[in-house]
Amino acid sequence: MDIDFTAIGTVAGVGFVAAVGVVLLYTLGLRLLGTGQPADTAGEKTQYSEETQRSGTTPPVAYLGAGVCFALCIAAVLYGIWMTIPQFH
Repeated sequence: MDIDFTAIGTVAGVGFVAAVGVVLLYTLGLRLLGTGQPADTAGEKTQYSEETQRSGTTPPVAYLGAGVCFALCIAAVLYGIWMTIPQFH
């Protein structure tokens, strides 16, 4: 019985890169939604009771960018499910 370790390494590498890419896209989408939030001058010491309202509105371009990021995340997850389940192809 021969085990192709290069194929195992390739699958592991592609899986790792894809997982990191999806996490980065999701993080970027969250960051885009966070534009317009007030600056936290106290750092980690801010208590919930001390939080202020948003300082401005989120620009429409940020909403669009966040939507694109989330759509790409959903597409990547659905593609992974499609590749995993053999009845789909």
